[in-house]
Amino acid sequence: LIYREGYYANKEFAKFTEVDKERQLEDALMLGDPITDLTIAMEIDYFQLNRAEYFVPIIVKIPGRELALAKKFGADHTLIDFVAEIKDMSGGFTITNVRDHVDIKLSDTTEQELAKRPVAYDSGFTLLPGRYSIKFMARDDETGRIGTYQTEFTIPNLNKVAAPRVPISSVVLSSQRVDTRDALYNVTTGKDQVKNDAKNPLVQEGLKLIPSVTRVFNTSRAIYVYLQAYNGGLTGNAATSAPPKPASPLIAFVT
Repeated sequence: LIYREGYYANKEFAKFTEVDKERQLEDALMLGDPITDLTIAMEIDYFQLNRAEYFVPIIVKIPGRELALAKKFGADHTLIDFVAEIKDMSGGFTITNVRDHVDIKLSDTTEQELAKRPVAYDSGFTLLPGRYSIKFMARDDETGRIGTYQTEFTIPNLNKVAAPRVPISSVVLSSQRVDTRDALYNVTTGKDQVKNDAKNPLVQEGLKLIPSVTRVFNTSRAIYVYLQAYNGGLTGNAATSAPPKPASPLIAFVT
């Protein structure tokens, strides 16, 4: 019998305990080379809350065809773990993080849609102006496949924008406004989501504007353009019918 000392096989994900799953995510978060088994697209926006703080919504999309269906009590589910960490680029320390385990229940109709439509996850953070990095991971909890998205972003100080320029927020392009309770698009729940929705300007009258992320549009659907302009501490909403009146008229053109 010829064998190699110390040889072992990796443990199958189906045999992982809860401790093993947590360790897998922690190890993946620390890796210099990201794991890219799942495709992830992300958009990061910013909106001024007050003279100091900015609300930063993030939207992540994963192709539904890359996610596995899990049978649970006779129903189809998609189980996903999300982990995100934001660091300050100047000091290298962690500013905030998010950890979610999502169970998306699927009907027969949405099961078919999942194969050709993305699943979107959104969250939000309150940050000060500065340079940041974000590392975001999603894990299919049925197969153990992990996707990673890592990038740097800047939150500008809009108080320092000099005339005649008008300080504005991110410009969001979208073709979807969905009910905030729609599980296929908005899979975050609980008190934190309610708190984020109260701050999030993309949520109005129970509907959430879903940024396109990939900038792909269909000529048969309307395109929504959303932004905020700031003038003398007042906010003008380009997507509402009765915004607070700024100190001077605000006119927007879209081409």
